[in-house]
Amino acid sequence: MNNFYVLHHLIKEMHETCTGFSFKFSVSPHKNVWEGYLEDDYKKYRLIFSANRSETTLFLDQFRASGNSNITTFFNELTNRKIISIELAANDRYISIHFSDGYILLFQVFGNKPNIFLIRENVIRESFKSPGVFTGTIPPEPRTGRASSSKPDASLIPKKQILAIDPKFPRHLIPKIIEEYNLDKKKPDEIQSLIHTSVSAMLETPQFRILDDGNLCLLPQHILPAENLEVFEDVNSAVRFAYYKTSGERRFSARLQSIKPKIESRILKLESLMAQLQQADKGLERAETYEQYGHILMAHAHISIDGELQVLELPNYYNNDEPVDIPIERGLSIAENAQKYYEKSAKAIRNVEESVKRVEETGSQLADLKTMERSLNKITKSYEFDNWLKEHKNKLLSLSVLTSKTGGMSTPYRKLQLDGYDIWLGRNAKSNDKLTTDAHKEDVWMHARGVSGSHLVIRMNNQKEMPPKSVLLKAAAIAAWNSKARGAGLVPVSITKRKYVTKPRGAPPGTVRLQQEGVEMVEPAEFKG
Repeated sequence: MNNFYVLHHLIKEMHETCTGFSFKFSVSPHKNVWEGYLEDDYKKYRLIFSANRSETTLFLDQFRASGNSNITTFFNELTNRKIISIELAANDRYISIHFSDGYILLFQVFGNKPNIFLIRENVIRESFKSPGVFTGTIPPEPRTGRASSSKPDASLIPKKQILAIDPKFPRHLIPKIIEEYNLDKKKPDEIQSLIHTSVSAMLETPQFRILDDGNLCLLPQHILPAENLEVFEDVNSAVRFAYYKTSGERRFSARLQSIKPKIESRILKLESLMAQLQQADKGLERAETYEQYGHILMAHAHISIDGELQVLELPNYYNNDEPVDIPIERGLSIAENAQKYYEKSAKAIRNVEESVKRVEETGSQLADLKTMERSLNKITKSYEFDNWLKEHKNKLLSLSVLTSKTGGMSTPYRKLQLDGYDIWLGRNAKSNDKLTTDAHKEDVWMHARGVSGSHLVIRMNNQKEMPPKSVLLKAAAIAAWNSKARGAGLVPVSITKRKYVTKPRGAPPGTVRLQQEGVEMVEPAEFKG
């Protein structure tokens, strides 16, 4: 979805469509997804950017009202500024949207950390991801591009020859081209001619095809006769289709994987338990041996024995009086040792009886789980999974596949309401990390100074000012209560903006460094929501 040739056509289409539109606002409705709302006097669009590295893309979608009025907004400096132009870097996947008054929204549509940067006067004023890292820094520069090879090296494998001819050639199409034209047996000149023809077609006569593997292809059917899933008139429609298909499949796969491994693990545990329980016959053999030892000992209860003796040799009248060594406990009489063996025999019999009951119960659980596993493996749609989970949730809870927490999908940190402000409160060190990472740069961050405890964030909806002093003090008291200093009279609490909080490289979970801070002395107070 984000290869250079797709972006080449996409940006031309966006420039023609969106020039003159005004930026209204932008939000992040899901993790790693940004939506910018654009409009003119006649139309409205959503500009959608996915920063998920497995499906990085940018496209226009139909307008849809933002569902959450309290959601954090981004790039508010662009509000009501008009789009002047939309451009793609000459040799790199950087997209620049130029606005009035010298503002630029730069989209980095590649790599492990795709991002958006708001730039003015060659300084990053805000970023979608990691604002504390990028704000105030120089924006990234597009690569100058690697020169194409006029004569590919015949010693290279076809894939490397293709990339030498055109470093921007779509990676996902290379295996298909190699297979279709049997390039392993072609000469470099033939490979070069094919790639030049393919690049020319992608630039001048593209077809916007979604192949049956879900990938977007610009090569016309006569050059790459692969099976099509859909064919579109314009590139934006193709990108939008491919994104929703890919992201939907990813989310669906993630939901399946939240259950399937747990079912598989539980089945393995129950099968192991069944194997143990089915050894119950050995328990009966032990019970019989223990009872015989008890009888043999009682038949010789009148004999005096050395108090330090640990093994007693006696005739076994269950085996033609052959001598048998019976382990005994030191300090106990023969009769007392006999009683111990009777107790062991009774216990072994009880264990066998319990095992028989558990075999039936465990077998029933195994049968239920395997039936659910088979039905889960047949599911191909998200709504089918929803129905399946609704039908089997109680059974999964009873079989310990789900817990009440996983069934209820608990959040990584607590979410509170304090005098109209949304508050996030960490649960543990990992939760503190997640909370701080998720917070916006203008959110207020606090933590009891000098002791371990929960990080706390006051959500500011991108507002640069601080909340009222009364809110700060109440929140600080909550942070103090949720720390090791709870029992103290007055506790110093560090208060700063999230943009001044950084995590040292390689530091343990929950460890942060503050670039600047204020401190308030407060009495710890439990949240009374």
